[in-house]
Amino acid sequence: MKPIRSVCGLVVVLLVLMLSACGGGVSGVEGLYVAKTEDGLNIKMRRYRPSTDHRFRSSQPVLLFPGIVNNLNQFDVRSPLWLNSYHYRLPADAPQWALNDPTIQKDNLKLYSLAHYLYLRGYDVWLANFRGTGRGDFQSDDGHPNTTLDVWCSLDYPAAVDKVRAVTGKKPVIGGFSTGAMCAYQYLQGSTMDARVVKAGDYLPHVKSDPLLAAQRNRQVAGFLGLDPAGAPDFAYNFLVDSPLGWDLLALEAKMDLDAVLPVVLSLLPPVIVSGATDLIFKTIANMANAFPVLLPNWMDLFGAIQVWNTSNTNGYVEDFMVRLGLSGFYVGNFAQFADWGVNGFEVREHWQNGYENRRKRMAEDRAQGDGYHYYNDYMHLLTVPAYAVFSESNGGVNSARMTELLFGGKTYHPLDGYKIIPGTAHLDVVVGNTAPTLVFPALADWLDSLQL
Repeated sequence: MKPIRSVCGLVVVLLVLMLSACGGGVSGVEGLYVAKTEDGLNIKMRRYRPSTDHRFRSSQPVLLFPGIVNNLNQFDVRSPLWLNSYHYRLPADAPQWALNDPTIQKDNLKLYSLAHYLYLRGYDVWLANFRGTGRGDFQSDDGHPNTTLDVWCSLDYPAAVDKVRAVTGKKPVIGGFSTGAMCAYQYLQGSTMDARVVKAGDYLPHVKSDPLLAAQRNRQVAGFLGLDPAGAPDFAYNFLVDSPLGWDLLALEAKMDLDAVLPVVLSLLPPVIVSGATDLIFKTIANMANAFPVLLPNWMDLFGAIQVWNTSNTNGYVEDFMVRLGLSGFYVGNFAQFADWGVNGFEVREHWQNGYENRRKRMAEDRAQGDGYHYYNDYMHLLTVPAYAVFSESNGGVNSARMTELLFGGKTYHPLDGYKIIPGTAHLDVVVGNTAPTLVFPALADWLDSLQL
């Protein structure tokens, strides 16, 4: 019986290898990989290739995480197979690289896919979803309702980096959009949390930064790539948040599961309705922001603070795709931290309820000497890898002046460091806007090429 068992074992091994080559795992789902976090959750990842007729790249890996309220779909805009009302045609001035590509000829909307562009430029592209986010087979496990940005950055991001390194045997370039890029720079600071405490769910421990771990992570990573990296945002009418009621709402331990709700709601609406409503909302915000009187103080500029999407710079089909497939779930604790940073002196720090002693604390307070909190902006110097970022022109969501100073003024200088502000953009359309295929994507790939890895 031993020979039979050996043959059976060999068949099983070959089958696993075949499935892994085809879809990135024994599940058989195209491009699916799973990373296990230190507290035991499955983080879903997609290794990009245009189709099963293409090979996965064996070149320099690039790992990207999405922003808050987004999932990995934001990096691969495309026409949904089940939605036959997408009939986008390339504009006459489309870039030459798109006109010559067979994949884009089959689906013109792939023009706006950053994953596809980087693949065409020769890079091994990996996309990942934080816990509690994602659609279908790429939905990561839910975390505890008290999940915050700290948890995403300290537990989910390291698991994904380790997975890419294990599979490829190479140092990845890491980054992402907004929160995804923020988690990358916190990862490079050697940020950690006690996974046993996080898993128990009773409260969240303090974040710690280990210089030795930071040095190790910087040695194991080829570079940092940010698309409008997040930090302390601009706020308006801070007193509405900075009140007992405001902090009570932000202290709620809950997940808003847009991944479950949106497919049901939007299945009833055609693209023209979805994109039309999106246009109306964000163009109104832009008009109000542009009309804000220059003599009034910035704290009154509500519409400028929420001008996060320039839909005048976004194709209608892309708008529909992003609302239909690119929006994702989030935890209240995610937004609670951004609110704290914007209200309390633009400090980028851990959640104000972190630590056993703070578990019942209801309000975030200004920074005080010896308050025991971990301040990420104090550890930016631990980033030593080359870094590059593109920023939006609008300050809604991300203030580019503040973030360039925080990131590039704070990190250890590298001669390949650089950044670029993309004219006419707001936060989200840096990735998916009309200027993305002509300005943003080439800038990112050109910098990657300069690393000569």
